Amino acid sequence: MTGPDCTEAYAAVEKASASRRSLYAPSILEHAARLLTTLWSAGEQHGITPDDWKRTTDLAGGTLDVVARPYEYESTLTPERTVEQIISLQGHLVAALKELGITARLGDAGVIVGRGPDTPPGGYHGDADIDVRIHSDGGWAFAAAAPYASVMPIVAPASEAGASEVAGIVAAFVRGELGNVLRR
Repeated sequence: MTGPDCTEAYAAVEKASASRRSLYAPSILEHAARLLTTLWSAGEQHGITPDDWKRTTDLAGGTLDVVARPYEYESTLTPERTVEQIISLQGHLVAALKELGITARLGDAGVIVGRGPDTPPGGYHGDADIDVRIHSDGGWAFAAAAPYASVMPIVAPASEAGASEVAGIVAAFVRGELGNVLRR
């Protein structure tokens, strides 16, 4: 992404993402920003500026929602993944987290990520590890590895590249860089 329109579009999409109940991989934000740039360009051909859009609709949020839909947690648009595909993605996630200096291992149904000193509290006593999953019928999500924990969807591709992006997001959470997004 280059140019002032793309930079402005990325900022608009990123701002829109803050009001959603999901976290977004950089590739999803970039895709939405490219779409938003295209829509703004089409509007300009009809005398409509980006500010005109802002007065009538949340175009940035709409582009993010449309682009994110196939990757979302429990998406009905995503084809079912096999157990082998899930295990492969989990293995890549563990390796990517370890490359980032984060302790991770395969768990019963997901990847268990060790807490850091700045990880927001989670679980009954606030000391639960983090459970990251890729679902067979949907996208990525994480929660405290505890009963009845709030789930935070992560919108990212179900691919090795997506697993690497998820690792970056989870690492930021473990390091306390995102705040307690599980309370959004």
